[in-house]
Amino acid sequence: MYIYKILVVFMLLSCAGLKAQQDFSTFDKRAKEISALDDINAKKYQLAKFAKSFRYFLLNQSVSYQANSYIKQAKSSDSKYTIYYFNTFDQDMILRLDWFVLYGDKNGRKVLHDFDDNIQGQVKKGNGEVNMSLARTIQGDTDLYTLNFEFKEDKNRYKSYRDLAAICMFEELLYRETAEARLALNDSINNRLQVIWNNPEWFNDKLDGLKRMSTLVSDDGSVKICTWNLLMPNSTNKFFGAVMIKDKGVVKMHPLIDNTHKIRSVQKSALSPKKWLGAIYYDMVSVKDNNYGTYYILLGYKPNNEMTKQKVVECMLVVGNGQVRFGHSIFQTERVLDKRLVFEYNAATNMMLKYDSDKNRIVLDHLAPPSSLYEGNTRFYGPDFSYDAYEFQKGKWVLTEDVDVFNPKVEEDGAKPQGDVKLRNNLIND
Repeated sequence: MYIYKILVVFMLLSCAGLKAQQDFSTFDKRAKEISALDDINAKKYQLAKFAKSFRYFLLNQSVSYQANSYIKQAKSSDSKYTIYYFNTFDQDMILRLDWFVLYGDKNGRKVLHDFDDNIQGQVKKGNGEVNMSLARTIQGDTDLYTLNFEFKEDKNRYKSYRDLAAICMFEELLYRETAEARLALNDSINNRLQVIWNNPEWFNDKLDGLKRMSTLVSDDGSVKICTWNLLMPNSTNKFFGAVMIKDKGVVKMHPLIDNTHKIRSVQKSALSPKKWLGAIYYDMVSVKDNNYGTYYILLGYKPNNEMTKQKVVECMLVVGNGQVRFGHSIFQTERVLDKRLVFEYNAATNMMLKYDSDKNRIVLDHLAPPSSLYEGNTRFYGPDFSYDAYEFQKGKWVLTEDVDVFNPKVEEDGAKPQGDVKLRNNLIND
């Protein structure tokens, strides 16, 4: 009787495994069929449908992988992360690479999907097929998981994501229901990033793959700044980041501590990394000054609350012994000098703020209310289809109103702010 029970259990498990394998085979076949479609738009539509169903399948599958499958697999050496990926081709040239990250224990599995459809221009040999691999490296007490993308034909590295674990953690943040849980996970992310930031060999790494974090490296290769926001359950935002200064091969890191609500005079205050006006910086411009040496203009985005957003023009200086200071009296509006500029406007609108390298100026939308009744109430401010500029004149950035701007475009912010629903849907957990 006992042997009979064992045989029954074995048969049930075998059937379950066979069913799962058949399901995987169905997905494997479908991925290959999509690649064979003639119409590019049809491919993209079918890939979107495929991604949704395949993600849900991966949450429940526990099937031994078949090495000859069209959908390939890569695993970390400790089996914490498993990648399923496949190439989609168009007329025998790569069109897109899709990958799915499976991680977590059986009671809390998660799947993160992403894709790259900009590979074709990087192909130098063959059809551009890409292989992916995971490399686990131990840095002190931290295990980093580097995701590598390599062309199959010539073995050239296409790109690398420095730490897959940090990428997954960023996408998980908004699924934490309480402020305490979000801040705890954010601390874990920060600790991982500090390991990366302190490594001189990785200073120039722009940390591709960390879409929730903006990474900027100065033209002279001496300054690096990383920033991101954390959306809290009450719809307010906290900001995090660090400034790294590299001098003679040594990196000095300055964590950024957001003190937005403690700064009394935002445009007049001299600030420091420990007392920082939090923002996501999406552009950095090096400026050489005869009196102050080189300083950096930072253009930033500040998702404020449900009512308003802000754009920031900050000035950052690197002073003696690699210390960092924020704020410099170089922004002139009429006869008034400010250390930084802050523009606040309705949360449902967008504001253009960018550096015009051809004319050495900062151009921006002119903000105004729809009626004089709302004068001073920034919740009602938005672009009025005219443009202003801060032009560099005799060491100052001087406001010039109503300037001509050709083909104005709202700048893409360097990071996808927390709260982006489209990207949040890429992560599924049970």
